[in-house]
Amino acid sequence: MTFKLFILTTIGAGLLLSVGFIDRIFFAYIAQAVSETVKVRHSSNNANAAPQRDYYDACIVGAGLSGVVIAEQYASQLSKNSIIIEKRSHIGGNVYDYIDEETNILVNKYGAHLFHTNYPRVWDYIQQFSEWAVYEHRVQGFIDDKYVPIPVNIDTVNALFDLSISNKTEMNKWLNHEQVHNENPQNSEEMALSRVGRRLYELIFEPYTFKQWAKTPQQLGPEVTARIPVRNNWDDRYFDDVFQALPKQGYTKFVQRMLNHPNIEVHVNTDYFDVKSQLEGKCAHTYYSGPIDNYFADLGYDKLEYRSINFERQVIKDIGTNTLHFPASVVNYPGAQHNFTRVVEYKHFLKQKSDHSVLFYERSTHEGDPYYPVPNERNQDLYKKYQEMADKEAEVTFVGRLANYKYFNMDQTIKNALELFDKDSPKVVIENVLQHYTGGPEALLQLTLAFHSWMPTRTFMSGDQRGKSLDWVGRGYPEVAMLNTFPSLDELKAGDIFIVPEIKRCNKDLVDRGVKMFIYQLGKSVTEGNLKNGCDYISHNYWLSESFGLDLPRTQILTPYVTRGKTNFGPVSSDGREDIILVNHDSFNHVAILESFCAKREHPCTVTRLSGFNQEQLNELYKKAKVLYAHCMRGSERGSLEAALAGMLILTADCDNAKDLRDFPLPRDHLIAERNSLENISNRMLDHFEEEQEKLEGLRYHYKHLGHEYLVKETKAFMYATVKNS
Repeated sequence: MTFKLFILTTIGAGLLLSVGFIDRIFFAYIAQAVSETVKVRHSSNNANAAPQRDYYDACIVGAGLSGVVIAEQYASQLSKNSIIIEKRSHIGGNVYDYIDEETNILVNKYGAHLFHTNYPRVWDYIQQFSEWAVYEHRVQGFIDDKYVPIPVNIDTVNALFDLSISNKTEMNKWLNHEQVHNENPQNSEEMALSRVGRRLYELIFEPYTFKQWAKTPQQLGPEVTARIPVRNNWDDRYFDDVFQALPKQGYTKFVQRMLNHPNIEVHVNTDYFDVKSQLEGKCAHTYYSGPIDNYFADLGYDKLEYRSINFERQVIKDIGTNTLHFPASVVNYPGAQHNFTRVVEYKHFLKQKSDHSVLFYERSTHEGDPYYPVPNERNQDLYKKYQEMADKEAEVTFVGRLANYKYFNMDQTIKNALELFDKDSPKVVIENVLQHYTGGPEALLQLTLAFHSWMPTRTFMSGDQRGKSLDWVGRGYPEVAMLNTFPSLDELKAGDIFIVPEIKRCNKDLVDRGVKMFIYQLGKSVTEGNLKNGCDYISHNYWLSESFGLDLPRTQILTPYVTRGKTNFGPVSSDGREDIILVNHDSFNHVAILESFCAKREHPCTVTRLSGFNQEQLNELYKKAKVLYAHCMRGSERGSLEAALAGMLILTADCDNAKDLRDFPLPRDHLIAERNSLENISNRMLDHFEEEQEKLEGLRYHYKHLGHEYLVKETKAFMYATVKNS
């Protein structure tokens, strides 16, 4: 990997600003994370089957959605590595799709998969890995030699029973008359009868259930038929979720992008139990998404029941580019006279173009890959035995449908995996985020929002935040309303990260419990006691990070940015400006010197203390005055920077942290020294304002590129380094 360093030099001012310096190798490993394609190893030989690393942060069994989400989160959130072991010949589990060679139509290998969810977190998560086409799934049932909408709605009832129901009231009345009312259904038959009545039950629910499960509805739990919606209107959509879509390039491409990270190693055609011994001592934690009874096969328990599906492919040749064979993408056949449960015509999905069409007839069976757990009392009792064993398994998490013996939709699978990752991963808790007395309050809030933008479920505020959110919303931070407050510091666990402002002291009890506690150094403070008690530090600039007994790595410098809405990056001129020198609060002891200087000038100037002004008044002063006399970025002070970016010149006698031009790259001849007296510099700034402004181009360019996105990168680097060193 090659890194370019851009150098901007202003020779006349003696200013050397390395614009790329701050980033350089610091962000290199973040950038490279998306630069490589996923490498999948096939176990056709022993070399490919063997693990490639000596140690893995996560060993994952199964390359379906559960395992892939866990691996992606380990890589993107923690920069940790993982290995995925997949028995099948491909990634993606049951969502795997491919192009049918004969028809050039994208098809699913294991039956149609339609994404739908009401979970905003899941919807936001999947957007990272694919473009999605809005698709509302509609299913037809072939019943009594006619196609009718499934789920049951007004049109279904009218067509099957030759009725003319015309509104919801009439449909509700009809359903109420048909239903066999039961407040506590014990099986699928009772559940279906309570929802649709006997006629629809015998016509649709009963025969279809037996074909699907090879068991009568009386032999199955009520949840089977409870999942099937019944409508009292004309809505013919199969799902009513807020978000419904298909990945534009298919699920396999979607999964490939999730695995596109150098920290993820994938082995297909590999049975976990064949290589389990090779992974002993190499896995910090294992996530198992296969059948739970396979994991504990040596116990001799009975096997859990699963249903599988056989697929029969049929091609309809030369049907026409825009012609479809069936009225819907999926047609269900509940009747016993048909020896299949449904037919899927994939040409419907994504409005695919082909001269042909390809159909897949589905038949439910006991043989083959496990698809659906069979929900009856025998299996639930048996699963509880396996679950008891799973709870005793050290450093193993059972994730997903097969491992939990429970049917999950795709969104539930993703949500479950994300929440398991959250549970196993460090949280970031930041104290006194919204308080005004902490010193550098916006720095704390900006830091919290940066963490929250990429790990929202693991970022929390701590301390008294009452009545503060609306204030910060009004100051340009609407995202503050999304922040969550951590319930109690007692709930922090080993590995969690706790950040406090420097006015707080190290909590040795938390450190002893394994919590990683950081003091955010925003100004001058004594560090010895905090370091002695086991706390570490982060800083907002280089000067502080190397002062007061600190020698912090780059990953512990987290740079806040200028207050939102205060900066002016436009052209700077003397038009409208007066010979005014503003004095910041940390430099009031120099006011008398400056007043004496202004009084002696041929063209007298005015000295104004910056005390008692609100932000709006300060903004006006920054546009009106020419010079600010102040410390430069010694601690949490941002006034100097805000003034410079608004067009003022900065005069300072105390700018230790500008000496190497990393924090506050001022021109050398704007710093008071023996050869640069206060009088000489002040006269030059006031009389040649526009010429002196040119010397600040580097500083403005530098700080213009700081912001939320830059701070997000820094928080990721901080997290990666902190977790790596744990």
